[in-house]
Amino acid sequence: MRIGIISDIHGNLEAAKASLLFLGGKTDFITMTGDVVGYGPDPEECVELVMEKAGTVLKGNHEEGIITGNLSRFKETARIALEWTQSRLSSSCKSKLEGFPEKDVREDCLFVHASVSDPIFKYLLNSEDACEEFGVLDKKICFFGHTHMPGGFRKKADGAVEVIRTDFSGRLEIGIEDGFSYLINVGSVGQPRDGFPFACAAIYDTGKNIVNLHRIEYPLEITRKKIIERGLPSVLARRIVQGI
Repeated sequence: MRIGIISDIHGNLEAAKASLLFLGGKTDFITMTGDVVGYGPDPEECVELVMEKAGTVLKGNHEEGIITGNLSRFKETARIALEWTQSRLSSSCKSKLEGFPEKDVREDCLFVHASVSDPIFKYLLNSEDACEEFGVLDKKICFFGHTHMPGGFRKKADGAVEVIRTDFSGRLEIGIEDGFSYLINVGSVGQPRDGFPFACAAIYDTGKNIVNLHRIEYPLEITRKKIIERGLPSVLARRIVQGI
């Protein structure tokens, strides 16, 4: 089976379309690991698109913020964008967000937005965080997003945690080896923060035991202009172009 994994679309319809088109002919199933909305200018359109194209859509912290109305855990830019998003989403779309599960299991993989121990909010940023998560992971691989930084970690039983990094182009191929467990961050479709502006999407080929992280070009200038025209914080337009 070839599983497509994407995360953090964040209302970026152009990036979502390009990523789902790319994965469509190369995968048997697509999982979206949360944060379909937030930051970007087309939240409802992204929800409709991803629910049509992905087999599973998980809840991220931005969906949780919309559902609960509690935005106290968000920084100012994210909070302003979520308030804007709340005002734009239809009641039927908000109901769809409430139905998103927090996690999914497929093959020997766990899919979450943030981390094994806290599927919604906890940031998995370094080897110390990874060590804690390996301690509660009972699957071979956990795929996640949330930080918008592709890469990950692997650990052999009773061994040290090893960092897995992307190459100079923001891409990555990971061979899934016996005796190791993996935490793999699939980056962000709609708002990468690793210095590469194009969308990130993963494909896990369970037959070949290989995970590839791909970078997908899309017309980011269209998204940038929409952000400005719709009155979202200007910093979000700069992030789209700079990938930071």
